[in-house]
Amino acid sequence: MGMSVACSAPPASAGDTAARWCEYYWATCGLPAQLLDGNRIALRLGGLLGAVTMPATLGRKVAPSLHVRAMPAPALVHPGGERWTFLSGPGSATLEHMAALVPMGVSVVGDDALVVLPSPETEALDLWRWVDWPTRADLPAQAALLATTRALAAPVPTARSETP
Repeated sequence: MGMSVACSAPPASAGDTAARWCEYYWATCGLPAQLLDGNRIALRLGGLLGAVTMPATLGRKVAPSLHVRAMPAPALVHPGGERWTFLSGPGSATLEHMAALVPMGVSVVGDDALVVLPSPETEALDLWRWVDWPTRADLPAQAALLATTRALAAPVPTARSETP
């Protein structure tokens, strides 16, 4: 399993500033968030943290499937709502896996990349926002997240009628 986090939506007492939400991510969620430019919250990936980005239509299938498998992954929506990013444990997808993901619109976010985390401002402007807040569960292994994603993105075979 990956890194353990314990977090839910910040209570009103957490405040309505990016700095307070950043502190909340650190103290309550265990996510090493950082404040950039005074009002933007970001999470640097690498070590115990990974991320996978995909089209929202696929994310809407993946999130409930992960919950059923007791592997919930915090997921956030990008501005415009067309893409979702799932936080995961570490991973290293092979070139073969990466090639299979590209046609699905899925990408593994590289180590040392920054993932923007929701803040009061981004949520108010309907930019970055959480779909699934981090929970008390471990972050899923990236390999398990990718396997679930690939299985749900695969086209469903249709039954063929046989004619004599």
